[in-house]
Amino acid sequence: MSAQLHESVLHFSAHPLLWVLARLARRAGLLWKVPGLGVMVSDAECAREILRRDRDFSKNGTGSFAQAMTAALGPMALGNMDGDDHRCLRTAIADVLAPARADMLVRCRGGDLASMCARLARGDCVDLVHFTRGWSGRIAFDVVGIAPPVTQEEEACHEIVRLSERLASVLGFRDPSRRQARIALADRERLAAYFREGYERSALPSSLADRLQTLGFTFDEAVGLLLIYIIGGTLTISAALPRIIALLVDSGAFAQLRKDPTGIPRAIDEGLRFITPLPGTVRIVQRDTIVQGHRLTAGTRLVILTHNLARDEKLFPDPDRFDITRMHNPRAARLWYGAGPHRCAGFNLAQRELKAALSAMVGVGREFRVVKRRASIGALIPAYARLVIQALPDS
Repeated sequence: MSAQLHESVLHFSAHPLLWVLARLARRAGLLWKVPGLGVMVSDAECAREILRRDRDFSKNGTGSFAQAMTAALGPMALGNMDGDDHRCLRTAIADVLAPARADMLVRCRGGDLASMCARLARGDCVDLVHFTRGWSGRIAFDVVGIAPPVTQEEEACHEIVRLSERLASVLGFRDPSRRQARIALADRERLAAYFREGYERSALPSSLADRLQTLGFTFDEAVGLLLIYIIGGTLTISAALPRIIALLVDSGAFAQLRKDPTGIPRAIDEGLRFITPLPGTVRIVQRDTIVQGHRLTAGTRLVILTHNLARDEKLFPDPDRFDITRMHNPRAARLWYGAGPHRCAGFNLAQRELKAALSAMVGVGREFRVVKRRASIGALIPAYARLVIQALPDS
């Protein structure tokens, strides 16, 4: 099976209906109205303008992701905030994941990568999904600034990722059922319990918890923001890293990086373009307006298909080809991280995590094969549930 077909299986396993609609939307034009769902946006430049015009296109409103996010996480979860409140809070916590701190966070967990790569070098089989969940869980605890229970560190790191996956599953394109909502609230309390006790007495300096305390937020006020950082930080990397490694192995491109490791940053950008970890997002039109010559009426739900934006032929010639030597058009501006005021706050950390992991695996000095793989069913972010890899004998 080709690298592209494996990726299609992941998308279809996560969102079968949306995946089919997204494929149709690529052929239907820049904007395509689907009754009962909204206007599908597949044009990169239209999407970038929409994402930048925060006052005209809100994250909140009927049919938005923000409704489900507020119900599950509370009113202060950053991703469900708009306008001045969002900008002020975002500015106040910006340096928590600034480049220098992101470097430090990843460097402190370099030992985990070294141990995993040592196993690969010995010829052991490694489930990259299992490793990445534990690794991203540890870094998430470090970001928040509260240590996991000493006697249950490994279990806690994996559990916060499992709980994050379950919470994220109710933040999709459909309103959760009453049963799903009850389960989500229970998962929220279980996830919050890992951080509640340490919030006011043991947060590390310069951490997210430390900054929120300085701003005067109680734990109950801050919990939504803490949890969205956990959910976003763990799920993005735990989905993206195994998928990018699988792409590199399936396509034979890993051999290119062994010969020229300087191509790793470009390979990461192309990998993220190809997989687009979050396949879509939603905005609600606040007032009648025009975007790139298209009239949009107030109240319209816009479904911005990130996967399609990353395959816009105007910016990415031959877009369905995975090519780690591709020079990305600056106008694309890494749209898979979003744009405008709501651009992914974890961008710096995610880029450094991916670079550290890929550099460590290239440093093993061997080719790899995929031993076993299994797609995750019904996940918000298309992902592998299992990806077992093994180093080939050194030729």
